Amino acid sequence: MRIERYMRGAVQQAEKTSRIACNAGLVLAFLFAGLFVAPSAAQDETLTVATPWEPKSLDPIIYPSSVDISEPLLSVDSEGKISPMLAQSWDISEDGKTWTFHLREGVSFHDGTPFNAEAAKLSLERTFRKSAEYSSIKAFPVESVTAPDEYTLQITTSRPFAPLAGYLTKDAAEILAASSFDSNDEVVEPIGTGPFRFDSWVPKESMSGVRFDDYWGSQARVKTVVFLNAPEEKTRESMLRAGEVDIIGTISPALAKGLTKDPDFTVYKQEEMGRVRHLLLNVANPPLDDVLVRQAISVAIDRDLICDSLLEGMDQPASAPFSSNLYWSKDGLEAPSYDPEQAKAFLEEAGWSDSDNDGIRDKDGRNLKLSLFTYPSRPELPSMAEAVKDQLRQVGIDTEITILDDSAVREQAKGGKVDIYLVSVNTLYNRDPDTWASYFTTESYYHDCMNYAPDDVADLIEKGRETIDQEARKEIYDQLQERILKDVPVVYLTYYTGISASRSDIHDYELSLIGKHHLENAYKS
Repeated sequence: MRIERYMRGAVQQAEKTSRIACNAGLVLAFLFAGLFVAPSAAQDETLTVATPWEPKSLDPIIYPSSVDISEPLLSVDSEGKISPMLAQSWDISEDGKTWTFHLREGVSFHDGTPFNAEAAKLSLERTFRKSAEYSSIKAFPVESVTAPDEYTLQITTSRPFAPLAGYLTKDAAEILAASSFDSNDEVVEPIGTGPFRFDSWVPKESMSGVRFDDYWGSQARVKTVVFLNAPEEKTRESMLRAGEVDIIGTISPALAKGLTKDPDFTVYKQEEMGRVRHLLLNVANPPLDDVLVRQAISVAIDRDLICDSLLEGMDQPASAPFSSNLYWSKDGLEAPSYDPEQAKAFLEEAGWSDSDNDGIRDKDGRNLKLSLFTYPSRPELPSMAEAVKDQLRQVGIDTEITILDDSAVREQAKGGKVDIYLVSVNTLYNRDPDTWASYFTTESYYHDCMNYAPDDVADLIEKGRETIDQEARKEIYDQLQERILKDVPVVYLTYYTGISASRSDIHDYELSLIGKHHLENAYKS
């Protein structure tokens, strides 16, 4: 099967014109249509990155910042394990309700005020107040945040809440100084402890940061970092080739393959911990309310072909939420494999046959036709949608593809118009399996796309949240994985490798396990 067959659904968005002005008085003008103003020698200490992600807010609770301005108490190490950041160590009480964090000393905020337990308390209390607005868990079970002494912070919960450590690694839990907020508790300027201090923000276009010379860790090697919003991959590629930007992020395997052959560029690949491309199936919409139809879809898709052709062999097929190298994966899980004949048998059993021999199955005078939505900011998804459509067509399922941005798709889902949603979602986004499990709750960001939240599944999810012992938690999430594969509200397709590219004069840049750009060590030669 030729890869060109899958490229029909790839869409191109209109190129956007964007520019930013840095507060230090250095002006970089970028016209995405191709016009470029060459930088002066003084700008050699600036790293410019183009990504498809729009900088939507200065508040890390609302939207994560690309610039490393603020930091959380905890982080994730190179093996994907939760590790120290602003907290050097932590303990959990025997009843699982009190978490004690021993904070790093000698750390300053960008405004010169000291980072200490009182500052962390103020910032985290705001995070927990606003969690109902922005978190998949509508209310963290936090009773109090206290500061017993200058560098000790305690968080007490009303019940054991095992995912807390994972949630404290996230952008929403990053610590901001008191001067960041106005009288209405809104962020007017993010003042953190990170390697870069906030410089400028142009909504929908750009965000920049300047090196913080008093950073507690290793000082950044460049003076300024700038992130530009360029939604279309072709635009990002053109900007890189023209020398308008130093780095481009979130590129397709096909583009990476081409850039690898050019000595002027360097390609970076990193398997992103927990990210999986998968289909969310709306179990409230007939015929997807029939598990046999959902099972048919799962076994009708040739994941190996998609990985080998569309993804240039860079990714591995997925049949479960966690890849085998992750702790939370379940050994011996019976996963579906490509079997179009079995798919046809499932559809026959569900009463769908091709009565008029037109290649599309029908039942009670209705053709088996499904709507499939996806979005273009991850550039391989529209082509993958075409591959899925082609393979479902071979077993008698007609599919109509619509390409919209994520928020627009979810609006369509609220109206019940989305049968299948092809997404690239991180199952360990909060560094804890509760991220994945929470998708199957009524509070989920994606609930309207699946409408799958059985009471017994909800009970298992709550049990997983309240079980502190990790081995016991593992058994719970093993059970959940078995249940999800049995009910098929989701069809897992491939694991995900993050890909970026830079000009060849960029050194010591890297992608992290969690999909972030590491710019603190990067520099130009």
